[in-house]
Amino acid sequence: MHHVALNLTDLIISLLRGTMRCDKTDAVVTWPWACLADDPAWNEHGLLVAAAILFLPGSFGRPPRNPALKINSGYKAWEFEYYVFGLLPGLLWALQLPLYHSHFCKLVAGVRVALLLVIPMKYRQRAHNLLLEFVREFEEMYYQRRVDRLHFVRQSVHSLIHLIPEGLRVGPASLHSQWTLETLIGNLTAEIGSDIHPYANLSHRATRRVQVNALKAMFPEFADSSNTLPVGALDLDGGYVLMHARDQRCRYLDAPDSTALTTFLEGKGVEVRTWRPLIWKWARVRLPNGQIARTAWKECAGEKRGNAVRRSRMVKVRLEHLCCISRAHLKDDRFAEVLYFFPLTVNATDTTFHLAMVSVFSPPDPAIRKETHDVLLACRYQGQRSREVVNIKDIQSVVAMVPLPLRREEAEDPRSAELYSDRYFVVEKLGLDMAWFGREERMEEEDDDGGKGDD
Repeated sequence: MHHVALNLTDLIISLLRGTMRCDKTDAVVTWPWACLADDPAWNEHGLLVAAAILFLPGSFGRPPRNPALKINSGYKAWEFEYYVFGLLPGLLWALQLPLYHSHFCKLVAGVRVALLLVIPMKYRQRAHNLLLEFVREFEEMYYQRRVDRLHFVRQSVHSLIHLIPEGLRVGPASLHSQWTLETLIGNLTAEIGSDIHPYANLSHRATRRVQVNALKAMFPEFADSSNTLPVGALDLDGGYVLMHARDQRCRYLDAPDSTALTTFLEGKGVEVRTWRPLIWKWARVRLPNGQIARTAWKECAGEKRGNAVRRSRMVKVRLEHLCCISRAHLKDDRFAEVLYFFPLTVNATDTTFHLAMVSVFSPPDPAIRKETHDVLLACRYQGQRSREVVNIKDIQSVVAMVPLPLRREEAEDPRSAELYSDRYFVVEKLGLDMAWFGREERMEEEDDDGGKGDD
């Protein structure tokens, strides 16, 4: 926890801000990496971080606040982690020199892998190599073998060499990091009910917690049921749950959506002739990882009313189930905006599909992806130009799609609007399998725009 979320982030931010100790034989103006040293640039950057809050789903937990205003006012480790390893790769794209940006992305790529509960072997070796390169190049690019910059090479930099190998020796970080202990401390202290004898009360509450856990382990029927669903929800099996709000009545699809549905059904071998689809819209789906995917149908209504809606409608979809794209140049999955969910029963075969109408983002820019070591996935939003129908069970997770600032040469390009408009970068939940280990997002009946559902 402290190594990644506090020590490394403090080092990176200090370098970017130019606030590291600078000896008389050195000068901050000679530090080409200090792209946020000027207060105007730092304040503008802080506004971008604050604006990104609404693009981060609620399932990401506490979002990073404006660092220019709040970084010295109780900034949490969780905020540092998402700020540096989630948002910075995209927000620095327009500010940092490409050489230093690419170097920073090696650190981000390695840390993101290290945060996983289960690290596939194909990712482990690559992450270790990138961290080794980061450490070696850090000494060459920042420290530069100068005595007056020796303090740049902190212990947290050297520890990166051991970050991935230690995972093999002592197990995943979720088992030995301080996150687990901090969570337990927070849970127990929240139960303290005595101001006169707080420590005795804390000891009593901890004892009660252990006793309850022991009883649940011996008699599983005492444990709270994890299968309790909200009223009206549909269990789709496999951990997927279709949930309200539901539209007040069934509606006919417009032409683009109808064409997308017809294409999907024809791909499933369903014969479609003259037919005008009529469907019920649903607003939410709980995924197996505990996240809740929402829809533009409800969230956009809340945004139009001025509500501060944290978007949870952007999702990661399995590539093989998107039918109208070329897959030859893609490495993995695609990203899409969910417009609405809907069940569909085909009477001829008595088959029920549980589907999502989505607007698919363009494939990640291959040049940016290569330059940033697969860290910065820059996709363009296609809106009405893209319509696809996918099975709900092809949705893997909820992600954030944050606007990507333009580099100077991109902004000055005469074709800038044509080439770089509506471009977003992907932020996935850090350590998703670890962060949701043993808990899930609340499923109480609610509406995405802050009002009552149309049940």
